[in-house]
Formats: sequence, structure tokens, C-alpha cells
Amino acid sequence: MSKPEASNDPFDTLRRLIDDWEKRIDGVANQVMGTDGFSLAMNKTQNLGLRVQKGVRDAMASHLKNINMPSRDDVIRLGEAVQAMEQRLARVEHLLEVTAKGAGNQGPRSGPPRTRKPPSQRGGQPT
Repeated sequence: MSKPEASNDPFDTLRRLIDDWEKRIDGVANQVMGTDGFSLAMNKTQNLGLRVQKGVRDAMASHLKNINMPSRDDVIRLGEAVQAMEQRLARVEHLLEVTAKGAGNQGPRSGPPRTRKPPSQRGGQPT
């Protein structure tokens, strides 16, 4: 039996070494990740990360409160309130436009003509 011809290409050798290394790492990782211990450890690690994140958020909110600055939740609530006010304002503007269009369709004003002049045009003397 003849041996496979050895390649003189260093990149080919490196490529084979990396492929072999990847296969070995993949096999070991699959064995480790398939165990109940790994799942339990990942669950505990994730819970710890969430607790740390909550602690940092609470500490930051407390610190911001002590220096009289709004927290993230305060800014979110403020943004929601501004958005609600903008929606109400848009409804009011719409109603005013509809009312103005309706008022423009009315005929001439009924009643006697307005002949009284303001005091500035009468010579400054109220009557």
C-alpha cells in the first residue's frame, strides 16, 4: 500500500490541522452540552446575570433619585404622557378644522348690522 502523497503546501497542512481541531472541539462540546449538569449551570448563570442586571438598574434608579434626576422608567412614562397629549391635540385640531369648514359654509350673519365703532376710532371718548 502506498502512502498518500504529502503536500508541500503549508496552507494545505494548516487547513487540515484546523479542520481536525474543529472536529475534535465540536465532539467535546457536544458531549459537554448534552449533559444535565451543563443545562443546570447555564440556567444558574443566566439567573445570576438577570439578578445582577436588576440590581444595577435598581441601584442606578436610587442614585438618580438621590441626585434629583429622572430614571429610565420616569423618562419612558414622560414620553408616553407626551405622546398621549400629542394625540389629544391632533384630535382637537381636527375638530377645529371640521368646525371651521362648517362655519365657513353659513350664509351672511343674521341680525342688525354692526355700526358701533371702537373708542379709538370715535375720538377716544366712550359712549
